[in-house]
Amino acid sequence: MSDAGDRRYLGRGYQGAVYTTGEGAARVVVKEPIGRGLARRLRLAMLRHEHRAYQRLAGIVGIPPCLGLRPDGSLALAFVAAEPFHESAPALRDRDAYFAALRDIVLACHRAGVAHGDLKRRGNVLIDAAGQPWVLDFGTAVLARGRGGWLFRLACRMDLNAWIKLKYRRRYDAIAPDDAPYYRPTWVEGLARTFRRGFRKLTARRWRKARRLRRSGGAGGR
Repeated sequence: MSDAGDRRYLGRGYQGAVYTTGEGAARVVVKEPIGRGLARRLRLAMLRHEHRAYQRLAGIVGIPPCLGLRPDGSLALAFVAAEPFHESAPALRDRDAYFAALRDIVLACHRAGVAHGDLKRRGNVLIDAAGQPWVLDFGTAVLARGRGGWLFRLACRMDLNAWIKLKYRRRYDAIAPDDAPYYRPTWVEGLARTFRRGFRKLTARRWRKARRLRRSGGAGGR
């Protein structure tokens, strides 16, 4: 049965269009591949990869149930009534309980052989009305092979570092002793931070230069 009539679009991502369909308990989130040719084939491959990740994560509390792949390659997930953590964090009643539950979800994913790899991205960590965390969007997840592999271990470490970053709001000097073992910065994150700092400095210099030019131009025109 087509659900084209009751689609409510949520937006577009690197995998394609995202929309919901259905009502109440039957409400479903669908990730639909878009585009043509190579772009579409890549999106289909990413959705198949995400489906494999969700298969490993089945039954973990805090992970939306996966409803499988549709004939057109779209990925269907159960809808979760939750808001992005970044938007709802100020109203969080029990931060310690929330982050303990989020840590348990992340560790359960790792035991299942799935490292999220992008927990820092806005919208990937949610909170529902009961204060329960939810984690979604495993499109770039790293799946363990055999004993894991170095890339999987690296992604697991980045997940836990992201958990620390969210919990302590980048105040790394405030990390509690019990949480300290979970924070071990990786060379990838160090390289990314160096790049971001350099980029910010470069853009700031360009902005100041452009501002000076505008001011000098304005003064000369009066």
